[in-house]
Amino acid sequence: MLDRIKSFSAALLVIVPIVACAGSAANAQENAWRVSKISGDVSVMTPAGQETALTDGAALKPGDNIRTGQNGRVLLMRGQETILISPNSAVGLPAQKRGSLSTTIVHQAGSILLEVEKRNVKHFEVETPYLAAVVKGTQFRVTVDKATSRVDVVRGQVEVTDFKSGQFAMVLPNQVASVSAEGSAGLSLSGSGNLRPVQQGTPRSSSVSPIMAPDMARPFSEKTPPVRVAAPLASPSMSMSSGSYAANDSKIWPLSLFSFGKSTGHAKGKYEDITLAVAFACTIGFLVASVVGLQRRRQRKKQNLM
Repeated sequence: MLDRIKSFSAALLVIVPIVACAGSAANAQENAWRVSKISGDVSVMTPAGQETALTDGAALKPGDNIRTGQNGRVLLMRGQETILISPNSAVGLPAQKRGSLSTTIVHQAGSILLEVEKRNVKHFEVETPYLAAVVKGTQFRVTVDKATSRVDVVRGQVEVTDFKSGQFAMVLPNQVASVSAEGSAGLSLSGSGNLRPVQQGTPRSSSVSPIMAPDMARPFSEKTPPVRVAAPLASPSMSMSSGSYAANDSKIWPLSLFSFGKSTGHAKGKYEDITLAVAFACTIGFLVASVVGLQRRRQRKKQNLM
């Protein structure tokens, strides 16, 4: 009985670290943004300053910055959350966590459409050179050029703050919040329905610098050839149930693309990976336990012969 307990304990010593490592790897994979769809000219700049072509299925790391060319588009996914990056855009992931929010996206130029997981607390922020958008869970678009930033809310609610004036307001569906670097500072609201009051907060500086449009349109270097896919991202086979389209990309990026992205099986594959890791750990543990048990039996046989 004592030998069996020792054998089982030895197996646990092998299984527990393997399962822990597998769980850590699975959590890291779950928290990473991955390229789900890509088309045209797209590159990624690492924190070390190395620029390479972004590829389908690639996992992004903290500190990575994505640039799209004049025909570049990319769809990022993290679980049920998505970021759709339009042409001539620059989007980055901070190298370090900022504040109490679990996710921050740095948006320097262009246009992105986001689908954020719904939670009971504010957990997701998009920071631009002129404003910040914080959400609990919603679908919204953020657009940045050299002098303005704006937030278009499709679903849910978005709290938008103007850095220069400190003004902030809650923006509802079918409403727009905009900030201009020129003229008088302040947050401007427009759209349908009742507009929420603009409140006064504390002015602060943005950590994001704008990128000029000509810089975004620069040609890619020979070391970073453009990435192209054979099929377009928005094909006739995709569901168009929503019937609504994203601004500025009406013929290419339907809002229903998010539902298409969620059906690609990333979540299922993620759980399959965890299952396989646990199964592998159990198999290793069983083999170790068998070897230990066999050695114990051999030792007992030698003792009996003596």
